[in-house]
Amino acid sequence: MLNVCSADSLRKVDIGGRRYRRCRPSVRRARVHVCVNGNAGCSLPHPCHPNPCHNRGICHISETYRGDTFIGYICKCPPGFSGVHCQHNINECERDPCKNGGICTDLVANYSCECPGEYMGRNCQYKCSGPLGMEGGIISNQQITASSTHRALFGLQKWYPYFARLNRRGLVNAWTAAENDRWPWIQINLQRRMRVTGLITQGAKRFGSAEYVKSYKVAYSDDGKTWRTYKVRSKDEDMIFRGNVDNNTPSASSFTPPIEAQYVRIYPQVCRRHCTLRMELLGCELSGCSEPMGMKSGHIQDYQITASSIFRTVNMDMFTWEPGKARLDKQGKVNAWTAGHSDQSQWLQVDLRVPTKVTGIITQGAKDFGRVQFVGSYKVAYSNDGERWITYQDEKQRKDKVFQGNFDNDTHRKNVIEPPIYARLIRILPWSWYGRITLRVEILGCTEEE
Repeated sequence: MLNVCSADSLRKVDIGGRRYRRCRPSVRRARVHVCVNGNAGCSLPHPCHPNPCHNRGICHISETYRGDTFIGYICKCPPGFSGVHCQHNINECERDPCKNGGICTDLVANYSCECPGEYMGRNCQYKCSGPLGMEGGIISNQQITASSTHRALFGLQKWYPYFARLNRRGLVNAWTAAENDRWPWIQINLQRRMRVTGLITQGAKRFGSAEYVKSYKVAYSDDGKTWRTYKVRSKDEDMIFRGNVDNNTPSASSFTPPIEAQYVRIYPQVCRRHCTLRMELLGCELSGCSEPMGMKSGHIQDYQITASSIFRTVNMDMFTWEPGKARLDKQGKVNAWTAGHSDQSQWLQVDLRVPTKVTGIITQGAKDFGRVQFVGSYKVAYSNDGERWITYQDEKQRKDKVFQGNFDNDTHRKNVIEPPIYARLIRILPWSWYGRITLRVEILGCTEEE
């Protein structure tokens, strides 16, 4: 063995009253020995060669001696291993990393979480069960198609597929397949691949008689041409979902594992009288970070919502359209925020209290004593301190991005923010409007864990 204890690399040490020389730690740490003064051999065994540490542990020499030789070492273990020689695989599942009912599986120096259908993320921390837009109108009429449409009263009454919206009201308030349609289906084009975790179904009444779907199958596709039917888990057998038992009570089914696709198709199997359906799809964006942050639910409190100005109808306090009312689907005579001025310097601000990943915004207009009012387009600005504001940019055009807003007072309009915003404060800057600047909103995103 090569003697690394050369004269220019030694320093004197006292061990038991005797004088020795020891290699400087900076000189080939993997070959460090204690050498008797003048010894030219220095070929004693090295405690870290071969490496006694398992699983890629790193061996470090300790200040322990036997006579004139280092004999002590310490194994620095990589994450996931423990023991004197890093020989033990730590069971990461013992600390319960999986949230919301997730099932933990211990792996070598790692773990995995099997999440319930409505949750996702490494630790099942992201909820993925929000409505995708049948009831609210985010899914447009053009995105909903079907195998056929039932026509009644000599063809004057048509039960179109785009009537298949959960809780739709009116005389004709659902989709019904034609009587001669032996294999009916209704299909939703989500316009991009999304994660679908569940479905809510509902029947309806036609001429006073209850009609509904008792059971159904589900298929999905990425291109609208090649379809896969949802299967019973671990079996090559089509899953048959239970539907409704009356015309009005919603019935929910969850998909575990969830569906990831652009197109979702429902195949009624057993129907009462006619195959009549109202429905809502549940899920989220593929990122999983698109849950409502709390405008509609009230989790975001009134004091967190501010605005540039406030409008009062007939200048009365009881008809004050304050920012705290700017909540998606808020009901009542005064049920939104309306700006006191109609110009492009107005804004509505939401303080999320902590830096948050924001992936989307849903907007809605309102009516003021029958007058339709809404924001037709808007910009978005964000900040972490309330002083320095950045306007969200269109990456391709390299200028402020103008988001499309609403076209009526009630329909939801969702805009995906990609790439997402990371900020505490979000401002919506109305750019065009109809009537007065009027908004009801929801912020979509998630608070990312460290």
